[in-house]
Amino acid sequence: MTETSIPPELAERLAFLEIGSRERRQLGQLQQKVRGSLGAVLDSFYEKLGRRPELTKFFSSPTQQQTARRRQEEHWAQLLGGELGADYLNSTRRIGDAHARIGLEPQWYIAGYALLVERLCADLVRQTVSEQSARRGFWGRSRSPAPDGDLLASQVSLIIKTAFLDMDLSLKAYMQNVDVAEQIRVEQERISSLGVLTESLADALEQMAEGDLVQEIDSAEADRSNRMSNAFRKACAGLGSIILAVRDTSGKVESRARSISDSSEDAATRIGEQVEGLQMVARTIGELTESVKSVATEASKADDTVSRCCGETVQGGEVVARTINAMGKISSSSNQISQIIGVIDDIALQTNLLALNAGVEAARAGDAGLGFGVVAQEIRALARRSATAAKEIKSLIGESLEDVERGVRLVDETGGALRSIQSSVEQLGEAVGQIASGAQAQAQRIMEINTSTTQLEAATRANSIRVQEATDSSRALAVDATDLMKLVMNFKVRERVSQEEKYVPRELKTRGAFGDQKKSGQLV
Repeated sequence: MTETSIPPELAERLAFLEIGSRERRQLGQLQQKVRGSLGAVLDSFYEKLGRRPELTKFFSSPTQQQTARRRQEEHWAQLLGGELGADYLNSTRRIGDAHARIGLEPQWYIAGYALLVERLCADLVRQTVSEQSARRGFWGRSRSPAPDGDLLASQVSLIIKTAFLDMDLSLKAYMQNVDVAEQIRVEQERISSLGVLTESLADALEQMAEGDLVQEIDSAEADRSNRMSNAFRKACAGLGSIILAVRDTSGKVESRARSISDSSEDAATRIGEQVEGLQMVARTIGELTESVKSVATEASKADDTVSRCCGETVQGGEVVARTINAMGKISSSSNQISQIIGVIDDIALQTNLLALNAGVEAARAGDAGLGFGVVAQEIRALARRSATAAKEIKSLIGESLEDVERGVRLVDETGGALRSIQSSVEQLGEAVGQIASGAQAQAQRIMEINTSTTQLEAATRANSIRVQEATDSSRALAVDATDLMKLVMNFKVRERVSQEEKYVPRELKTRGAFGDQKKSGQLV
């Protein structure tokens, strides 16, 4: 153990007793000699202690006594081993604290040290003498140098000094605890001296609890303690001022709470009417929403129908165009046929002329040309019939051409009508499409309005519930204010108190709650 590891308090005592590192090493050597007798010494001490009833009362059981003996042996082994550090100092403090706690008087503690030191020193001397005798030979001569008497004296003095050091430290801890106990005793006497004042104060507080705030402490101790009397008087006056303020404030609170309750009831009625109106609006908007949805659906269907009609009109226009083209081809073919018929008619005319000439020539020929004349006559008849047929065909073809031209004109008119119908249908389709889009947009907006109306209805209903809760709370507040007024009316207080006695809380000063108190000086 180094010198720096020793606590200053212990180092100072060791220096005064001249116990240095050499002496501590010497204690370690002594421990080997006296350790064997230490247990026997403690057994003898506790056996003697057990024969004294005034000492055995400090131990509740034999087990506790054995525990104390074991701890003493550990403590003395540490002390005689020269282990004089912080652990040893704490051990002496624990011993002193324990003795003070159980009330062991110092006389028995010092006597125990005397017995312990006496036995240790005696055993050390006997052991040294025995060792000296063992070193003498058969003829009485010493076989080794005789022990130094100064060494034995230093060992005995070291045991004594160490024991006194331990007793000093333990007694210091004991006395510190005794000083604390003395302070506690003085404090208890002081508390006892205030007992009468406490009883008087308790009586006054009981009267205060019953509502009497005009009584005072009646006690001789109270007369000697002006501060207590004045403080109690100021407390009563302050409470009286607060009670008066509570009376006034509770009346105002009751009046305002009832006013709030009436206003809340009126607001609740109005909000209820608003809720009913919003419900009607919501139902109407719901019906309107369904109607607009139906219109949007029908408009969408009409848009589809118009689109199909427009497509069919386009197809009709194409058919008319093809018909007009076919009519043109028929007219062209009829013209060509008419031209061919004209050629046939010319041929028939020429044939008739040739047949006529042939008949003339046959007549000139006489009987020789008679047969040829018959043939010429037949040819003329055929030519006339061909001319007649050609005229009839030409007439029919002319009528056909007129019919074709009329058909072309009608088809042209039909095509124009179809184009007009197509244009109208396209315009109608655009209008119906716009109507459908507008109806869908209107339905969406009406749905948003319906949602907003529903939310507004829910918010209004929630406000109605909150207003009803506020009404109930204001009614309850009015009832509580009335009960508070009845409660504070049971207190007996001074209406007028001195400026020194008056106690006004900071919050009430700020609000001016005492500004309209009466100054009649009566007890109420």
